[in-house]
Amino acid sequence: MDKDAYFKNLEEIITDPIFIASSKEDIDEDISNNMWCISLEQELASQININDFVNFLSSVIDNRQNQIRALNGQNGMTFYLWFDWMASQLRFNLISNIYDKLPFWCELELLDRMEPIIEEFLAYPFLNGLPSGGYSDGSEEKPYVLKVYIKILNVE
Repeated sequence: MDKDAYFKNLEEIITDPIFIASSKEDIDEDISNNMWCISLEQELASQININDFVNFLSSVIDNRQNQIRALNGQNGMTFYLWFDWMASQLRFNLISNIYDKLPFWCELELLDRMEPIIEEFLAYPFLNGLPSGGYSDGSEEKPYVLKVYIKILNVE
């Protein structure tokens, strides 16, 4: 598969309908209905650049913003993007602004640009999966901090 075919396969993500929670009790439904996980073969990563993903994700964000406005909801949503290195996936989600925090159990570094996350994804040496025997780069273990790009999508 080449880069064009790869992004053609992702096109359905752009227009996927969203779920907007009406109460805090809907958080699980909000998260499960609005999350996408994107995998990439190691060989294809060298053909793709950061701007390819920025353009794709910008189309996703534009579509989600339009859906929020069209649904005439009372709540906006937060689009958030992160790289899940254990799953070797670029992930993004939307969560209603009625929640006061993102659903992660680790320390977060919130970013106002998505490029550092995409760069980390494309440069990851284990896109085809972690070695079965585990991996250690020999560095000292540090507390885990997850980089997350956020963009607020309002109803206006």
